[in-house]
Amino acid sequence: MIRNSNISKDQALNAIKNGEFGREVIGSQNIVVIIMTQDWCPQWIDMKSWIYNVETDKSIDIYELIYNKVDYFYDFKNFKETRWKNYNIPYLRIYKNGNLFKQTNYISQQEFLDVLNSI
Repeated sequence: MIRNSNISKDQALNAIKNGEFGREVIGSQNIVVIIMTQDWCPQWIDMKSWIYNVETDKSIDIYELIYNKVDYFYDFKNFKETRWKNYNIPYLRIYKNGNLFKQTNYISQQEFLDVLNSI
């Protein structure tokens, strides 16, 4: 079962301040995927067409932040690029039991399923 939510402004600003998303996000389920992207990104448009419909027996929380649409765009972009050293989009952080398990950028449906099966 996949449950999706948006990252709130407070959650994003908390990540900027503390260097990581809070436990209420990364620990909300055994498997958590956080997707940070911009709405115009072709790879995100592709991923969005399948990621919420992946067939799995695992319980997964997927959080989405389309950060070019928020008023703290430059702060978040700067944080992502300087703290996490990630300049590409979409950027996915995958957590297992509240701990970072994998980071990646664009990922195909099969690659995503392979990651889920390795958890």
